[in-house]
Amino acid sequence: MSSEPKRFNPGNPPRRAGKLHRLAPRLAERPGPLHAVIDHARTLDGLNRRLQRALPAEMRGQWQLARLDEAEMVVVAGSSAWATRLRYLGRALQDAAERQVGLRPARVTVRIAPAATSPRRLQGPGALSERASASLRSAAASSDDPRLREALERLAGRGED
Repeated sequence: MSSEPKRFNPGNPPRRAGKLHRLAPRLAERPGPLHAVIDHARTLDGLNRRLQRALPAEMRGQWQLARLDEAEMVVVAGSSAWATRLRYLGRALQDAAERQVGLRPARVTVRIAPAATSPRRLQGPGALSERASASLRSAAASSDDPRLREALERLAGRGED
């Protein structure tokens, strides 16, 4: 058996049923602009992990490093509350960057980009208590309007299992 890793053949891609496969390892093997982008993203991710450890524990995971150079450090917070806390910790971020990377950014910019959330699944109305159901039935019985009486009866029926 050969100890050499299997090469990707674009003419015959591997079949992976039901799973998305990662392109980054394959793209990183080839020189070019994508290789540079992937390298830069990996470098930022490593710096992000190191800088996250430099701040208080409750801040970890609440922000992401987007840019770091001599002129500016850009961090992205998930909410305005975390962004405010990060603004107060700007000097600590500059100090941490200087310790970790050896360069001190002139300024720290904090931006807000809420994390994308999946749409919430709507839940139907819950069951009514017996007391609420009895109250609605009583109101329906005393109503002169047939449409209102019918609607109250339907609503009272939600308390039954």
